[in-house]
Amino acid sequence: MIIELAKKEDALAMAQIHKVEIAQGFLSSLSSSFLQRFYLALIESGYSFCIVAKENNEVVGFASGAIDMNKFYFYFLSHYFFQSFFILLPKIFSSFKKILESLFYPVKQESLPRSELLVIAIKKEFQGQGVGGLILKSFILEMKSKNITVFKVVVGEELKSAIKFYEKNNFVFVKNINIHGKAQSRVYCYKAI
Repeated sequence: MIIELAKKEDALAMAQIHKVEIAQGFLSSLSSSFLQRFYLALIESGYSFCIVAKENNEVVGFASGAIDMNKFYFYFLSHYFFQSFFILLPKIFSSFKKILESLFYPVKQESLPRSELLVIAIKKEFQGQGVGGLILKSFILEMKSKNITVFKVVVGEELKSAIKFYEKNNFVFVKNINIHGKAQSRVYCYKAI
């Protein structure tokens, strides 16, 4: 198993894993083409990064995060707005409110760290084998290398296994928030020492 920083050519595999393994999330309701561009932006931007786990040169899991969510969103909109707009056009009216909620939630949560672990996703056949822990360890080291000592993760209240994973890995519960309507999410913070 190789754990490394993601490259542009990993973006499609990451999008596909996201669609399958995080099927209930808002981003998963969007097209693979949009998700691929989203992960490309995370890989390219100086304000974000992705860590991938590879087995036989195939991406089997990943983590993505941003050093500063506001700056990452600005990067994404300035580099991928028009491409994304046309990809999202069929869903734009039904999803417009959720898109705005996703873009502006960091602004509404100014008391929280700007740095964030966005996603950890692992192919089902590799789950339960410690891959998530290896990816998280590399993610934390990358955050530290960028002088980030505290970052947050937002987890849907219904994602019990994810909550258990973060609590087991020393994330501390901070508060509950609502990003999309009345759906509850938990905010956890990790302090790297």
